Amino acid sequence: MDEELDPDDENPNSVLAQEYSELVAILRCQLDSVIMQLIQAVPDGAMWLSRQTTSGSAAPSDHIEAMLQYFRHANTAECSNFLQRVCLLCEDIPMHLESKLMSVAGYECSEYAAILFNVSSVFLCMVDAASSVTGQQPLTPPAEEQLTKRPRIDYWEQYKAEAAGSLQQRWRRLSEGLLKDVQPDKIWVSIRTANRARDRPDQTPSSPEGDDGWPESRLTLESFLQGCTGKVTVLAGQPGSGKTLLMSFIGQQWTKGLGPIPSSHLFVLLELRQLNLLSDPLSLSELLFHHYLPTNGDNEAKQAVVDYLLSNPEQSCWVLDGYDEFQKKLKRHRVQNERLDSEKPRPVAELISGLLSRRLLAGSTVLVTSRVRDVVDLDGLSDKVGQLLPWDHREIKECVNNFFSGKDGNLAANAAEILFSSRHLLAMSSLPALCNICCVFLQHSLSMFSFTSAQIPSTQTQIYLAAVVAFLNRTKFAWKTVSLPAAELCELSRVAWRGLEESRIIFLDEDVPLQTLQSSVKSGLFSQVRHGRGGGVVNAYCFLHLTVQEFLAALRIMTSSDVSDADLKKKFSLKTRWTTKSDQKTVFTDSLYLYVCGLASSDCTPALEVVAKATGLKAAQNWVQKRQALVLKLLEALCRSASLTGPKILQLCHCVQESQNQQLAQQVVRVRPTLELRNFWLLTSDIEALAFVVNSVGTKDVGLDFGACSMELECLDILSRCQYIHYLSFRSRKYGDKFAEKLSSVLPRFIAFSFLNLISASLASGLQNCPSVTELNFSDNNLQDEGIRHIADVLAKLQNLASVKLGRNNTSLEAAECLVKHVSSCSNIQQVHAE
Repeated sequence: MDEELDPDDENPNSVLAQEYSELVAILRCQLDSVIMQLIQAVPDGAMWLSRQTTSGSAAPSDHIEAMLQYFRHANTAECSNFLQRVCLLCEDIPMHLESKLMSVAGYECSEYAAILFNVSSVFLCMVDAASSVTGQQPLTPPAEEQLTKRPRIDYWEQYKAEAAGSLQQRWRRLSEGLLKDVQPDKIWVSIRTANRARDRPDQTPSSPEGDDGWPESRLTLESFLQGCTGKVTVLAGQPGSGKTLLMSFIGQQWTKGLGPIPSSHLFVLLELRQLNLLSDPLSLSELLFHHYLPTNGDNEAKQAVVDYLLSNPEQSCWVLDGYDEFQKKLKRHRVQNERLDSEKPRPVAELISGLLSRRLLAGSTVLVTSRVRDVVDLDGLSDKVGQLLPWDHREIKECVNNFFSGKDGNLAANAAEILFSSRHLLAMSSLPALCNICCVFLQHSLSMFSFTSAQIPSTQTQIYLAAVVAFLNRTKFAWKTVSLPAAELCELSRVAWRGLEESRIIFLDEDVPLQTLQSSVKSGLFSQVRHGRGGGVVNAYCFLHLTVQEFLAALRIMTSSDVSDADLKKKFSLKTRWTTKSDQKTVFTDSLYLYVCGLASSDCTPALEVVAKATGLKAAQNWVQKRQALVLKLLEALCRSASLTGPKILQLCHCVQESQNQQLAQQVVRVRPTLELRNFWLLTSDIEALAFVVNSVGTKDVGLDFGACSMELECLDILSRCQYIHYLSFRSRKYGDKFAEKLSSVLPRFIAFSFLNLISASLASGLQNCPSVTELNFSDNNLQDEGIRHIADVLAKLQNLASVKLGRNNTSLEAAECLVKHVSSCSNIQQVHAE
């Protein structure tokens, strides 16, 4: 045994001594069978247990402290092995403690096999221990030489057991601090029929996030995944919607014999963002044993697993998590039909393509997660496609209440009130990952001072700045210490910018300074992942959310001379929502330019100057103001452009709104008095951006023309805040009765408009409270006789109406006579077009 230990020396024994009390508490919550397996780490564990048992109770839990004391003074190798077993076998270990134990114990995934597979040996040892007390004849485990000649199925089961241990540990890490339980029967998915036609044109536009290409029909995630075995199933969702967490949950369920994947299958969970780090060609065997689950097993065992897999592909499930984060997208014209040789090393992209196209392990189960925009790449390959629906208000409130549970009783109510009063916070909170960010921001703000809804930052960029500062201040001793951690922001922005330049979202230890890494992990800005490399496992890290990395990269652009004006101009471009298979896509969410515009606001200038000084800039104030001026100049050039299409006009409105620059907003409308938007989904945040631009004008000269743009009914309430609209048009048969009814109720709020181009006779009743209307166009609506009569009854109440168009509405001569009769009594109506 070792001599007296230095308590400051970070070796396994000293860490065990430091965490002794917490380990006792954790072990007392474990099953007796787990404690028995831990006891096997004691040399001659059965004899040791027998000696302990003679002194009193035979319950394994009664020997926890004695076991810990033994390993506290054991040699380093024995203590390391014990701590590895604790991390593997025990439930509910706090993440910080688990990371510490694995780090100091020199954790290797290969230890799993020796622990998990030899369940029979553990059982025999337990029986031997009991036999030594009862006097019964102990059982003898099989000889070592017999184990080396196991049939192929035994190696297969061993690897499955090893995978189960890894998945359980992964779930413990990811689920720590969850604000809502994962309940597949309460998670909603919208579905569509997968397009398996292999000759779909490359230029077909893909659906944007939340596009109306997704039908309104929905079902639970549990129902959606039923019958997925042997098929390719795609689960889409926005970044932060919980796709990775759900795949880990499904893996954890598999280890318990639950969920959609049979326990007889091998469950392989691959994070495609980690595969981006693999540059060398590799075989299927190398993908399994060098990357997914590194092991020190001999070549015979590895070959036996691969042979069994190739002979029984239907007994495997491959989760390809994060296709949108995979740099090597599928090239449909390159997908061939011939089978792949599993033994031949090839680029990892070919292995992924082979799994999806069924050229490799045909008959296996494949689950793919992706952002919606990239699902188009998988057309013709998938059997079923679904999209995770965002949280509704009830789910958001539940999350907020859970976050603030146990804190000051008023915090949860105050936080919920503020969150629901802010369109930015509410929109962000519909995604689980961003809801957590909002809660941290609100906790920090409410704990520091008397924070109210009137003090909420006015832009999304400003909210991200405040939220990142809140995260970094979580590690400070006192929440109420107000400070801008400039040095940490400087270093994190450098890492984020470098990652964006290299299209990287995974970082290794050597990529981040130690102090920054430790504080970022502790604060929650960094998430820790396990990455297989060179046959071993190393720590890797990613930002809490893609948009956090993009925001910090934008911060680097605005505070560091490392980013030249030319670099800024190269990154500054509007993104269209219409994406095609041939478009160049990146892993990121295309929000960088939006945050750059937000940071150009004068409200952000003081914070930028502080961070710029931390980067070593001299005359930081002047430099920051010049960089902000350059951004506004680039934005002004876009405002003056008359060639922008509808989607880019909308993105421009978002940028101008983030900049909070009224002059730029006026320039947008000066160039295009009527904003035309066609054939894409509009979110409430889009209408808010339009309202900011329209209301900046100050005159009643702005028109909005919506053609076949789907939108939630809530958008109409926001639209009614536009004070200076004189022309309003909704032209599409997709606007149904509910839409018409809602629009009818809000029309009277449009006090300024004079020209209305509408699509439904049911809107007419709302017009009688709109005395300013001078022109109406109901053409091409198939209103028929009843609709024409309904409109005719309302016309007499519109005293300023001068022109009416009702052509091509499938009406009879009788309806036309009725219309003429009503119009003839209205001296103000000068023109009627009813051909």
